[in-house]
Amino acid sequence: MAISSLSFSNPWLSIAIRIWYLPHQPVKNENKPGKVRVVFDCATTYQGISLNNELLQGPDLMNSLVGVLIRFRQENIALTADIETMFHQVRVQEKDCDALRFLWWPDSDLDKQPATFCMTVHFFGATSSPSCAAFAMKRTIQDNADSFRPEVVRTVERNFYVDDCLKSVSSEEEAIQLASDLQSLLKEGGFRLTK
Repeated sequence: MAISSLSFSNPWLSIAIRIWYLPHQPVKNENKPGKVRVVFDCATTYQGISLNNELLQGPDLMNSLVGVLIRFRQENIALTADIETMFHQVRVQEKDCDALRFLWWPDSDLDKQPATFCMTVHFFGATSSPSCAAFAMKRTIQDNADSFRPEVVRTVERNFYVDDCLKSVSSEEEAIQLASDLQSLLKEGGFRLTK
């Protein structure tokens, strides 16, 4: 794992390339047999530096958890949902992908030479991922607000904490309609609402 800055000495072009190799490991959940989750470690240090040390956190665009919980208790019918792999739905700019390199063995054969790959999406564990994902969700609302009822837009603005939605409504019919509308709105930004 190493980070370095390379410059090309071309009088017409000056480019700096940031390179970082991320360590990763498999995580298994006994409740989900056969499923392996790959976890990247952005906090591991090399020569006193970690990727998270170099990333900007970005603004805190998350709703207050206390506010989301209090609003959740306002009505009788509970509606909960989760955005599936939210961070993975938000792309990283191509120029930054070399800072998200990792090694992987072809065909999972450890006897072969590892190949280099780059993450092209944000992932759990990177300091910048929560802010980037929240911005993408807010941008989805902004770009599509005119196509949806104000209650749907307000729900996305006020009733999500990171990727979890907690909302209460007064009737089952309203819950069914809101669930459908929320899925449609978030789908416009590439987010899949589940559970």
